Amino acid sequence: MIQTLTDLLPILIVAMLVVALVLFLLALQQLYLGRTGSYWRLRRTAGKRGGRLFLISIGLFVAGLALAFYSGLAGVAYNQINLLMANDPSGLKGVALPTATNPGDPTRTPTATITPIPPTRTPTPTMTPTHTLTPTSTATNTPTATQTPTHTLTPTITVTPTATFEIVLNLTPVQSSKVPRQNAILHLTAAASGITPDGEPDQPGNVFPAGIPRVFLFFEYRDLDNGLAWSRILYREGVPVQGQSYLWSSGTAGSSYFFFGDQAGYPPGEYEVRLFLADEEVSRLTFTVRSPA
Repeated sequence: MIQTLTDLLPILIVAMLVVALVLFLLALQQLYLGRTGSYWRLRRTAGKRGGRLFLISIGLFVAGLALAFYSGLAGVAYNQINLLMANDPSGLKGVALPTATNPGDPTRTPTATITPIPPTRTPTPTMTPTHTLTPTSTATNTPTATQTPTHTLTPTITVTPTATFEIVLNLTPVQSSKVPRQNAILHLTAAASGITPDGEPDQPGNVFPAGIPRVFLFFEYRDLDNGLAWSRILYREGVPVQGQSYLWSSGTAGSSYFFFGDQAGYPPGEYEVRLFLADEEVSRLTFTVRSPA
């Protein structure tokens, strides 16, 4: 009976632990539903059910572990009982060897007969010496001619980049994917020291007094596209002194103006205004700033 219970306990313990694990997973699912349910009553019901399943699973885990502990002690006790029963003082210990006796002669001792076994001779192998000739090769050193490489100097051409107005004025190039049309026009028409209320040149000309603070430039344009890169640069004696690059935003055709200014006034010299579409110069206009006679 004890042996039968001991054999069945591991199966019962495994079944309890499996059921406890399933209930524990169901409890986690219900508790998660109790937190994320779509409405309050569903969350409350799922939370209660998850709590009960959690307690039952914990109880089964504890019961299974307790039975596992108990089954281990029971197995040890059962083995000890078997050992005690096997060590009965009334039982025989050791090995009993029977003694051969003759009923007619109680004092006669059996005599053992020894039959000699002739030794077996092992044939001794005969070794025959074998002479092996090893060929000897003689290496002949042949001199090898060594070629000394000749280094040829190749002249290197260093290209010095041409100074552009972007480099001189430290301008950041404007990035544009648009390309000017073949018939695009951006043309300077006049320079003036001022502008009238209706946007026309005031005192236009090509000679201005030294110290003039502003010079207005008027231009016409046609077949341009918004987003096209363009630049306006002021040169003095052939060196760029002012300017900037922009993205065109004034439409396809029309006329307009801009100005260059210097708070200290422009010094005497020969000046030139150049207009660029992308990287190509499309128009220029020159004027002179002179000191009074």
